[in-house]
Amino acid sequence: MSEPRRVKVDANGVSLNVYQLTDSVETGSQPPVIMLHGMRDVGLSLLPIAEAIAREHPVYLMDLRGHGWSDQPGNYAMVQHVFDLHAVLATLAETPSILFGHSLGGQIVCRFAALYPELAHAAVVVEGLGPPARRHHQDPAEAMRMEGERILQTLSIPETQRPLPDIQFAAERLLANNPRLPPERALELARQGTRTNADGVLNWAFDQRVASVFVGLGADDSARYWPQVRCPTCIISGALSAEYWRRAVPAGADWNGEFAAGELDARAASFQNAEHVVLEGSGHMVHFDEPERLSEVTLQFLQRQRQPDRVKNSQLLSAT
Repeated sequence: MSEPRRVKVDANGVSLNVYQLTDSVETGSQPPVIMLHGMRDVGLSLLPIAEAIAREHPVYLMDLRGHGWSDQPGNYAMVQHVFDLHAVLATLAETPSILFGHSLGGQIVCRFAALYPELAHAAVVVEGLGPPARRHHQDPAEAMRMEGERILQTLSIPETQRPLPDIQFAAERLLANNPRLPPERALELARQGTRTNADGVLNWAFDQRVASVFVGLGADDSARYWPQVRCPTCIISGALSAEYWRRAVPAGADWNGEFAAGELDARAASFQNAEHVVLEGSGHMVHFDEPERLSEVTLQFLQRQRQPDRVKNSQLLSAT
């Protein structure tokens, strides 16, 4: 596999960094694949999956705004991410594309496919349907108070990060949050996911303010897009994702981060043409935990798109 080539895409004044991968595949022979990472991640973390896909498809691996080598404008609304993806397709893709998104990237993909169905050939949504529903009744006044606090806290996050002492420290942070990550892979991800600024200070390669993407979005905001996604969609979940949601979603001492029985299947069933695959050895960071399995499942799905009669509607497939 040749080294990814970096290209820049202008999204109305915001410079987006995109890695272009090609192998022996002939440009135009298969639809291009546009890949989007999650929040506080970088495009290169998806490189093992991108390299596998690039054997059969042209691949464009984005750094979302505020991440990696894309600009950090300080504005990270969901609609701006959708606009950025449209700019990448308009600039680099000549045909309807396959959209691959992890976590935040998956939520962007779902919105984009619903809003611009003529541009979405197929979609792969990895851990991109949001957290479990909170199954406790909350007083409306208390809910308003908590939302107000969240707005102030999130929008008060400073631009300046606390410096990282070195790459090894960054790798250890990744290992602490991702217990199934091999140490050598953690070190590689630490190198990819950090930047040294002009003063020689090492920081994570993202703007801390990117969390503002979810400010003002209700719990059901994403769900209204799912039934409008027309293209064939492969939804991939990590069976161990509760360990992530327990940390990521503040919801009280009784919050265990678990999805209710059938909850994810019901979300997948709301898509017009989707299959749901559960990877038993993965948490939320599926590309960290089982990159080979994720690549395999993705390629199998893409190969089935060349045989439309074999696409199943909203069927649960257990992948162990």
